[in-house]
Amino acid sequence: MKYVYVLVSSEDDLYYEQCLMSVWSLRFQMPDADIIVLTDNRTAQTFTPEKKRAELEKTVSHIIAVDFEDSVGKAERSRLIKTAIPDYVQGDFLYIDCDTVICGELSSIEEYEHEAAGVLDGHVMLGEHIHKDYFLARDKELGFTGTKAAGFNINGGVILFRNTDYARSLFRTWNEAWKFSAYQKHDLHDQSALNEANVRTGLKMQLLPGEWNCQPSHGGLAFLKDAKIIHYYSSEFAGKYYIPYYKLADKTLQQRIKEAGGIPDDIQAMLREPKFQFNKVHLINDQRIVGIMQSPLTFMLADIKAKLPRLFRFWEAQAAFVRKVGKQIKGKK
Repeated sequence: MKYVYVLVSSEDDLYYEQCLMSVWSLRFQMPDADIIVLTDNRTAQTFTPEKKRAELEKTVSHIIAVDFEDSVGKAERSRLIKTAIPDYVQGDFLYIDCDTVICGELSSIEEYEHEAAGVLDGHVMLGEHIHKDYFLARDKELGFTGTKAAGFNINGGVILFRNTDYARSLFRTWNEAWKFSAYQKHDLHDQSALNEANVRTGLKMQLLPGEWNCQPSHGGLAFLKDAKIIHYYSSEFAGKYYIPYYKLADKTLQQRIKEAGGIPDDIQAMLREPKFQFNKVHLINDQRIVGIMQSPLTFMLADIKAKLPRLFRFWEAQAAFVRKVGKQIKGKK
């Protein structure tokens, strides 16, 4: 089994550093693993000691560079490579996103005979997913029916591929659906296209247990004990107000790797014990609040608190007064 990453990066981002952490953790867990990084010609040119980007080549088994015209953007390059991996890699493989950490030996993936498989996004079926409405609205905008037809959304962060006619057809269809999404609808997300490809090829993708793509911020804590791969979603912490729940997702830590050109000893120690690298977090167990966490109203209130604190405090005081009166009335009944 080959283990495949797709990396498109420049010196202005931290994707290289995320990829280096993941492949380092995989090499630590499986010293003899066949690790392949697919990249583009522009990114490959930066893998030099002068740019402090030489460590990756020392860690992986093979780096394969795909040529693109200069006019093709980074996001396009990444998606075009990812949705066409079988064109560049021969045989069976396990695709792994860069914003991951490997927690254990992965060879047991060989026990699954699925031709193509992935893990549920958020570890739940569509009806329970906090982003259900968002997924369905995006599919509707794209003219897709994959999510609704399947009743779930497969996360594209970890994908098992067997070298069969069906699996190759799935990737070809994924590539076609993504190109339509990107160039006709201007939506560069690849997950909608993956789930559309699944329905177009007969809904034959199988589901892997959650430990193969443990998503701690999306219900994955239930799978942490047996996790093979932790997927920490680097994009979640792009905003200045977002606090990483996972220490290895911290941009300042990844910046240290960039400046060092390799992984410092203390970060290597963290990668050796990846299941214990969590910051203090605020747990919300009120179903009423969980249900509105992604509501535009919630983010509007957050913006008001950040930009108009006096107005927020005024509204907060009024809301507290109304709740107090309501409790008093309820108590008298």
